[in-house]
Amino acid sequence: MRKRHQRGSTLVNTLVIGGLTIFTATAYLELATQDLRTANARLREIMTQNLAEAGLNASMQQLWREFKVSQRFDSFDSALRDATPANPARTWNGVLGTAGNYTASVIGYQQVDSYTRRVTIRAIGWQDRNGNGRLDPSEPRQVIDQTFDLQLSRSGVFDYAYFVNNYGWMYGFDNEQLVVNGDMRSNGDFEFRDGRPYVNGTIIAAANEKLTPRAAGRIIVEGGTAPRQWSTSTYINNQNNNYRGQGPYMRQGYSSSTHGTIGSSTFNEWRDYLYEATGQMVGGSPFGAVLADSTGTRRFDGTVLDNRPTREMVLPDLNDLNYYINLSRNWRDPKATYRDGTANPYYNQEAFVEVWNPSRNRYERVSTNGVINGSVALIGYKNYPIRIHGPVTVTQDLVIRGYVEGQGTLYAGRNVHIVGDIIYKNPPDFRGSNFNSVLNSVEKKDVLGLAARGSIMMGNTRRFSDPYPLRYMTPPFTRGRYDENGNWIPPFNALERDETGRYRYQSAYGRADQSDIEQLSTQIDIDQNGSITADERGISRIDGILFTNFVGGGNLATDGLGLVINGTIIAKDEAMVLWSIPMWFNYDWRIRERSLDDTPLINIELPRVASVRRMAWRRHGD
Repeated sequence: MRKRHQRGSTLVNTLVIGGLTIFTATAYLELATQDLRTANARLREIMTQNLAEAGLNASMQQLWREFKVSQRFDSFDSALRDATPANPARTWNGVLGTAGNYTASVIGYQQVDSYTRRVTIRAIGWQDRNGNGRLDPSEPRQVIDQTFDLQLSRSGVFDYAYFVNNYGWMYGFDNEQLVVNGDMRSNGDFEFRDGRPYVNGTIIAAANEKLTPRAAGRIIVEGGTAPRQWSTSTYINNQNNNYRGQGPYMRQGYSSSTHGTIGSSTFNEWRDYLYEATGQMVGGSPFGAVLADSTGTRRFDGTVLDNRPTREMVLPDLNDLNYYINLSRNWRDPKATYRDGTANPYYNQEAFVEVWNPSRNRYERVSTNGVINGSVALIGYKNYPIRIHGPVTVTQDLVIRGYVEGQGTLYAGRNVHIVGDIIYKNPPDFRGSNFNSVLNSVEKKDVLGLAARGSIMMGNTRRFSDPYPLRYMTPPFTRGRYDENGNWIPPFNALERDETGRYRYQSAYGRADQSDIEQLSTQIDIDQNGSITADERGISRIDGILFTNFVGGGNLATDGLGLVINGTIIAKDEAMVLWSIPMWFNYDWRIRERSLDDTPLINIELPRVASVRRMAWRRHGD
């Protein structure tokens, strides 16, 4: 009996242990299976999310490329404005190897304002398990919505005293034969040859694969020595002492006692409007004068500050003349009051330009609803300057010289011809220790933009010849390039004839022999009593913001007085030939903006450029 009880007990123990083993094994298998299911689900989630992200990237890149080339909303407004989740527009499909498929569509489109369109794209990434090329109900998927703004923003090219898209160059200037008080930039190489001028600011070059030949994006200096620069103390002393009469037009030199310690709130207000000789990294970006190109950012003495290469900056495009005609017709001055609280007398008024008519002894408005059809010559006298307000479009050629009063931009459907000095009647003075006082003062002073759909030609075109300046307005000095879609854009050639039948450097204003241009190149002034004086002069001073779709150049300083540009010049190709020295650039920082949300002090409706900004991202789940 006892032995049988022991055998029964052993059998029960064996059965219990066996059951536990089976239970444990089953539980383990169940857990392992669950882990495997979880891992597979996670893998599917990751793969389908990546597929959806690929769809978003492909569709956004396509829309961005189209927008970057056209820099207009017209095609988007007509094709996308009715897009909804139930009625999507513009669909993109793709297959990524064996990973799976994606489909993306525009499901939302909103006009935020005249310069912004808000686009929502929905992308679905899925695994096509049965290989039928369609998303079936049982197939794994991820759905992601991406909202972003396409914007026509104020372009960063206007942050520079000199900006050239194809090739930056300064030949034959040494010491103070050239003084640049501002930053300089090129969307390609930037070369200094036959001298070391003074550049009191930053110099930037950037690699450009679209140029022919390709630009490596280097700052090239003969002998490997950087251009000269004034020390900060020398710069401040020169401004305070009105060195060579340039003091009022120079941006200020950094002083901690005036502009605050670096990083302070006072410093941040002044930062973008200052010169500091010793470059340094502040908040992740350079402050002060640096040399920056495809090899990184360094001080003028060679000290490396950042190894990251520079990038090409998008240049605005003025090809669509109708856009600027509509801008001029519809524009009304939006500024009701100035910063100091005083009323703007031109608030809600249309764009216009007025000139003095000596024969009638009165001002006459030469624009109609902000537009001048055909070509026009504008002459400003010392006591009777050209009056400009807002953006005015001239459908063909603009010929201009003399004194200017007001704030605005003149757009030309072909060329702008500068045939004499352009001088502000009420110029700004950037000196002062109180930031708000400086802003309040310069906000009300004159500022002129000149923007050409063709080129900006300076001087008497009848006297243009080879080599000066035509050699620098023709290939191979001018460069061809490819656009964002790979289409070839040939180099500018001043000796080609355009639709007017004239060479591209000549004016469509007046007679074909350009004798009218020669006559307008005579400096004329009328005093308060109506007495007229005239003499032959060159161009020795240009107050203004110059922007050209092609070439900016010509014969300058032929009167032996050198040249001063108070503002900026921005061009695809630059061909300025100086017949006397020195040349000074003084950057006008009133047109600068520090961010997309921070407008410049004075908005004269300068050309805008395409930009994109992500706004929201949402995943809908499996």
